[in-house]
Amino acid sequence: MGTESALDSNLTPEMRKNLFGNAYLNMLWHCVSDPRFHYWVHLPDCYYDETDPHYQVMVIIHGTGCAVEEYIKAAKEWADKNHVALLAPMYPGGLIDRDDFNSYKLLSCDGVRYDNILLAMLEDMKKRYPGVETDRFFLFGHSGGGQFTNRFLLVHPERLKAVSIGAPGRPTFINPEEDYFWGTRDFCKYFDKDLDPDSVKDVPVQITVGEFDTKFIGDSPYGTNRVERMKNLKKNFEDYGVSVELEILPGLEHADGEKERVQTAQKFFEKYL
Repeated sequence: MGTESALDSNLTPEMRKNLFGNAYLNMLWHCVSDPRFHYWVHLPDCYYDETDPHYQVMVIIHGTGCAVEEYIKAAKEWADKNHVALLAPMYPGGLIDRDDFNSYKLLSCDGVRYDNILLAMLEDMKKRYPGVETDRFFLFGHSGGGQFTNRFLLVHPERLKAVSIGAPGRPTFINPEEDYFWGTRDFCKYFDKDLDPDSVKDVPVQITVGEFDTKFIGDSPYGTNRVERMKNLKKNFEDYGVSVELEILPGLEHADGEKERVQTAQKFFEKYL
């Protein structure tokens, strides 16, 4: 008998609950289709008591440092109240290039499709937790997670209920005159399909950025800091008929305010539950 089976054998539901608490509903799971990656989940304790559960899903994408715990903590209360399950993928650095920590932000890099890994995680979650509805979901990410969210919107709009794009320093604009990642001219080269702006228009979009997120991050036609670039991203999306709300978060710079950021996103998502 394997170690796990030995630890689990002959346990009644009461014994399991007293031993493990709500661990199954608050767990870091391997991605079955690609165990190089893993994902956090959260569901409320009452999930066990429901005979016919129905939960929508909010996905939280981490930034460069892979720190996602504070976002999950801040998101739990609203999620439990509104019957929303949480999923947060982990994309650690150094997968192909030892010193790389940016590839996941591009969704497609060095033969790895990080967007499809997220979709595989959602499918695994659906099988693991009956009643969790993953066909369409809410997507939030800040900084590097904002880059992922921005690009996932363009690649998979049909999977999204609404998105909250948090201050990506290097966003992708809908621009058929410029190559990926700044533009979308060679979009099909990376994603094996053309951009569908009409489908993107169906997704409500929120863009957030801190009031003081104004440090110089490089010269570009889109601005030299994140506030400028988010204003230009909003205009670009609106030029293509996308409904966008820009939230400039008072008092925040770039690396603070996890609670304020995730709760701003959830307030926006609440309109589309």
